[in-house]
Amino acid sequence: MRKPVEYPDFVARFYDVVYTQLRSHVDETYFLNQIAKTNGKILEIGVGTGRLFSQALKNGADAYGLDVSSWMLEKAKEKIAPEYHHRLSVQDAVTMRLPQRFALILAPFRVFSHIIDVEDQIRCLNQVHDHLEPGGRFIFDLYVPNAGIISRGIQDQVDFDGEYEKGKRLVRIVSSHSDPVNQTSDIRMKFRWDEGGQTREAEWRFLMRFFFRYELEHLVRLSKLNLDAIYGDYEENPLNRDSNDFVLVCRRPV
Repeated sequence: MRKPVEYPDFVARFYDVVYTQLRSHVDETYFLNQIAKTNGKILEIGVGTGRLFSQALKNGADAYGLDVSSWMLEKAKEKIAPEYHHRLSVQDAVTMRLPQRFALILAPFRVFSHIIDVEDQIRCLNQVHDHLEPGGRFIFDLYVPNAGIISRGIQDQVDFDGEYEKGKRLVRIVSSHSDPVNQTSDIRMKFRWDEGGQTREAEWRFLMRFFFRYELEHLVRLSKLNLDAIYGDYEENPLNRDSNDFVLVCRRPV
């Protein structure tokens, strides 16, 4: 039985501090624009702490969200009014069951990389299909594998060093070792932060799958969805050798 990735409480606690700096400027405008031009209900898979979801609600979207982590969703609920809390649920995209059908389903920020097994990947795509209205779209993104990083790995790289509260320092240190045969990366994140006059430390380890272009095309073909396009960035430019991101737009046939 599939075991979804675990998000510890300290990851949820510091998530917004880290990714407001590292991520929001990369993809936020794109996904919020996709939501704004959609008529109908919207589902965000891997809603996390509500980085996109809370903004979508403020902008008037008929949005729903799910995540495997109750810790993350508790943070998301802090950003939205209580009458919207029912729109969030703790579910896994591979086995999700919702009563609604959606005009748009999103899985931003590498959510699909947390699904390691091919059978589960196809199950997830088919679940998305079954939750879309006819003609509805599914948009998700993944990183383009970097051959150098796969070969060399990453060893104790500081990717965040700043304050999480005034006068309180947070440092995140990332290491990664990749298995090119199974296309997985074993990732370790160390968090060090000031609290109560002491320096605390905790570690999070998890696996992520990396994908290649034609593998993604074949995965979608094996599912019930149709593939409209694969772009190389969040401006929907064509893929090329310098692309860092896959942005896939799929559709449920009418």
